[in-house]
Amino acid sequence: MGGYWLQTLGCPKNQVDSDKLEGHLEAQGYDRAPDPGSADLVVVNTCAFIEAARQESIDTVLSLAERRAGGARLVVTGCMAERYGDELRDALPEVDLVAGFGRELVELAPMATASAVSVSLGAARIASQPGSQAHAFDLLELPRPSARAPWAYVKVAEGCDRICGFCAIPSFRGKQRSRSSEDVLAEVDALRATTDGAPPLREIVLVAQDLASYGRDRSGPGRGTRIAGGIASSSKMAGTPCGTGSTMLSSVVAIPASYADVTANAARASRQRVARPSPPPFAAISWAIAA
Repeated sequence: MGGYWLQTLGCPKNQVDSDKLEGHLEAQGYDRAPDPGSADLVVVNTCAFIEAARQESIDTVLSLAERRAGGARLVVTGCMAERYGDELRDALPEVDLVAGFGRELVELAPMATASAVSVSLGAARIASQPGSQAHAFDLLELPRPSARAPWAYVKVAEGCDRICGFCAIPSFRGKQRSRSSEDVLAEVDALRATTDGAPPLREIVLVAQDLASYGRDRSGPGRGTRIAGGIASSSKMAGTPCGTGSTMLSSVVAIPASYADVTANAARASRQRVARPSPPPFAAISWAIAA
């Protein structure tokens, strides 16, 4: 198939998406290229949260358009592709394909004109679009390659049900869609399958648009039990090849609502010592689950 280069911009949740897209491309026969100039497929996973991030995404696309090899395809995906699909395609003739969430990255530009319109992350909403079945997948549930670093982000949910005046994320990431704890733990197991030369996985960082609301869409008021149960199960990693003594579990960008319940339930469910995180409002919390 050839080589690919995937440039990731934005938040850790985008990094998770890129990790899964890398696994998807490698399953199709692509190999990671050492640099953009030697890749047959150049992909930019963009950010659209604020104006500075959007400008960085455009600048990166234009830079890679100049650096790519002759005949290499340039694909734009991620939040900008999802939010501004048609507009972005018209503004960037250098790009061969603008692919929203859950769209294949290997379609050629003539095929892309009709099919690479903005789509939703939700599998059901993707499937509801005419002609989308053959070229769509559920990005949230794609298989994940093993970790290459001693830490890894794990996305436990996608989307957000809050309506905040400063944030457009729900308009293109969709409503909250929490994964089952079984699927999350299966991904952790896959990450722990250390490849040759890679360090053991010692930290799992949980991420979501609204982490404190994890499971609300699945179980209503019982959402704290679900996330606590997942953390308790993950605590079994302590003393295993994932690490010795303790495994650090962290969460990023948790809106303060339900924060106290989530932390207290995690401690009770895991029967371990949970370090007291910083008081809200906060952007990140961390706690050690000791053996």
